[in-house]
Amino acid sequence: MKFLICLALILFTQAVVIKHASNPHAAVFAQLENLEDNPLGKQILDTIAIQMRNQSPLSDIAKMLQDLRENLVLQQQNAELVHVAQEADCEAEIYGYNRRIEFASNEITEATMDINKHTSEIELLQQEIDNQIIQLNILNQQEEQLRDQRAEDHAAYEEREIQTPKVVEALNVIAAKLSAIQPEADAEVVLAELEKVGGDNPILALVQLASTFSTEKLQSVQDKIGELRTSLEQALIDDREQEIQSQLNFEASIYSIQEQREAIQSAKVEAETKIVQVEHLLAAAKKRKYDAGRELESASNGKKMKEAQCDNWRTLYARDTEQRTTEISIIRQVESILATKLEGASNYIKGRIN
Repeated sequence: MKFLICLALILFTQAVVIKHASNPHAAVFAQLENLEDNPLGKQILDTIAIQMRNQSPLSDIAKMLQDLRENLVLQQQNAELVHVAQEADCEAEIYGYNRRIEFASNEITEATMDINKHTSEIELLQQEIDNQIIQLNILNQQEEQLRDQRAEDHAAYEEREIQTPKVVEALNVIAAKLSAIQPEADAEVVLAELEKVGGDNPILALVQLASTFSTEKLQSVQDKIGELRTSLEQALIDDREQEIQSQLNFEASIYSIQEQREAIQSAKVEAETKIVQVEHLLAAAKKRKYDAGRELESASNGKKMKEAQCDNWRTLYARDTEQRTTEISIIRQVESILATKLEGASNYIKGRIN
């Protein structure tokens, strides 16, 4: 089957060669036959055939071809102007998109840096606030301990204020009793008296017992009691002074704690105010980054669409330019054939008419 097809093609080719070789206008026929393969060429030859059948003057045909060629040239010139304008538009818009992309990218970079900076500031401020809360709790505990200790010390002082004078008064009574004692009394009499007193009145028992002392011992006891009484009286005075000083020290400590508390609370309020301000800055930076991201996406998509549109314009321009160039070339070929090989062209076109 393939052999028969190849054989038929060879025979057809040979027949065409023999036909053209026997025709003195074979070259012209070949040119015109090639034009038949192009839609415009075929349309032009059809139009010329119709005009020749209508016996139109050759000048009309030439004018038709000239008008057609000039129209194509004018179309190409207009297309080139449009192409230049489109290229300028593409360049300007893509430049604008690139500027937007660059600006948005810079905005994202700067916003990201601000976000990191403000986030770190907030973390440091929060740590500072946490430490200040700890310090305030420590101060509260210290104040509570100081107040508890002061209350305990003051209660002990008040107890001493009650008991010490009683002891001094008892010593005064003892001293008065001892001063009336006749030393070296009969021991049996004293013991008998002590049995009568028993434990109901220890001071009287002591006095009666002391009545058995010698004059020297009794004087020594009286001196010791006097020293003890003096010591207690002085201790009472010192205790009162110490209580006053303790109260002053307590008030100074409380005042110091209050001063520290106020300073820490003030610093805490300042840090809390600062953290609110930084949080606003952080929110603004995040919004700035978000808006810049949307702008970057919009500009990038716009650039892609514009580049696609520009590529399409270039493709259409190249296609149309190539087509018009081909069509102008075809018209020039027809014009050249009609101008130099009119007889051969006429015979070919008559053949088409027939």
